[in-house]
Amino acid sequence: MLPWGKSRLAAAILALGSVLPTAQQAQAHPSADVSFTGSGGITLHGTVFRPEGPAKSAIVLQGGSDWRTRDNLRLQAEMFTRLGVTTLVYDRRTSGYSKTQRDYGVLADDLVSAVHALRAQSGTAEVGVWGVSEGAWVAPLAATRTADISYVITVGGSGLGGARQTSWYWGNVLRHQGISGSLLTTLPVRGTRFAVGAGLFPEADYDPVPVLRRLKQPILALWGDLDINHVPVESSRIFADALAGHPNHTIRFVAGGGPDLYATSDAGFDRLPRVVSGYPAIVGEWLADRQGVHVETAAFTQRPTEALQPLSLWESVWAQGVALALLLGGFAVGGVVALMRRRGTRSSRWLAGLGTATVAGFVGMLGWAQLSGMKDLGPVFVGRPLPWLAVQALAVATVVALAITLVGLRKPDRRRGAVAPLVAGLVFVPWAVYWGLLLP
Repeated sequence: MLPWGKSRLAAAILALGSVLPTAQQAQAHPSADVSFTGSGGITLHGTVFRPEGPAKSAIVLQGGSDWRTRDNLRLQAEMFTRLGVTTLVYDRRTSGYSKTQRDYGVLADDLVSAVHALRAQSGTAEVGVWGVSEGAWVAPLAATRTADISYVITVGGSGLGGARQTSWYWGNVLRHQGISGSLLTTLPVRGTRFAVGAGLFPEADYDPVPVLRRLKQPILALWGDLDINHVPVESSRIFADALAGHPNHTIRFVAGGGPDLYATSDAGFDRLPRVVSGYPAIVGEWLADRQGVHVETAAFTQRPTEALQPLSLWESVWAQGVALALLLGGFAVGGVVALMRRRGTRSSRWLAGLGTATVAGFVGMLGWAQLSGMKDLGPVFVGRPLPWLAVQALAVATVVALAITLVGLRKPDRRRGAVAPLVAGLVFVPWAVYWGLLLP
């Protein structure tokens, strides 16, 4: 490790001064829009931001999975421009990328094309790349594909696969709401494993280590100490090990930084519309010479991640599909038929109705949790969101109705019309235990 020294301190002070707005300091002025050809011949569109004075270098910004247009990265573009760096931001491709389909190689090729476009447009040969979150995987990959990239900056790069990281993040979000018990396994763990098994989680097991080991350019890897999304403690160690043979790498943490190094007022669980204080100075300091090896150890601890095992046969997508078909067929269809034909007992009809409501409530709860990113699941009582508590109460009532119906089978005249709900009820018990409906 090389000491930071007085020269770096001076550079940091100058960098900090360059990002503090003054009466004389103008904001970044975007140039004319630019277009370039990305991977597969698709046309991509962007905007170049230029500093007031002579540019020190140039950089292209690569967003994360929530990045859609250049406006999503304007805050970061203005930060780099105030640091004296000509900056290109562009709209992400609309074809070949979706929630269930993505190829980081394609995104890396787009980024390489953006670098070439910026070199031609700005007239500078020194162009770096910056990537945040998912982009922190794409930026190093692009740098391994061309020597035209001079340096790499990553923010919130995960050293773990996307599924494992997401599971950890969702667990943080649930705990922050005061949620405990079985739901902490049902949603972030089993729900994520099921999404992976169903092919709904693209690049679920992406490993950035081989790319980092091939990287030649100087790299600055940053995390916020309040990043509750990208597993900064574990990820930084993985980055440090992967870059151990790299002659020029820097790993640092930014105090008070939330996910993506935004400022936060809620320990990383909210995002204020500004970058965290200290982030621009660290970048400016590093850009001043981009020399040396500095690996900063996290001075804080975090809950460790949990490895996600592949689905076994009995919990596979196919098995879950069969179970769901039996549940809905036995409860909903069987119950309606028995009611219309006036067959079965009152308890079997209750079993059918309660079972249908429980299954529908669980599927709705699971879908809502996924779509909302595990946020705003409702008021929490005894460690459970009220909607989940209601579904659990329905599950218990379903088991009670199943027991009463089974007792009534001793009389042959009560068996007609009860078979379908009973079969569904017998499937329901292990299914409900697996998904945590009958667990504390």
